[in-house]
Amino acid sequence: MGLGIDIVHMPRFENKEGLARRILSPEEYLIYEKRMDKVRFIAGRFAAKEAFLKAVSGSFGQVAFSKVSILYDRLGTPYLLYKDQRYEVSISHDGDYAIAVVFVPTETK
Repeated sequence: MGLGIDIVHMPRFENKEGLARRILSPEEYLIYEKRMDKVRFIAGRFAAKEAFLKAVSGSFGQVAFSKVSILYDRLGTPYLLYKDQRYEVSISHDGDYAIAVVFVPTETK
């Protein structure tokens, strides 16, 4: 299995509208626009996408962040979607930090 984890300092993402447009998928950007907690949202997404790239080692620089989506199922649980494949993701926030973990089964690595 591939397991990736990443942590980010949320203040890095303040006033970063351009970054949001570059790293969020179109579906995520629609969610982002409606959120009041934009810094928290984008920081969590960034951490999750970094964690995903670590889980599928060798993908840094080869996968555009905007091609990876973190969406919600009908219960509000986040999941990561890449090339029509769904992966488990966990995103957490505490104070000034966001952290994410992504699990990629071996057969899809």
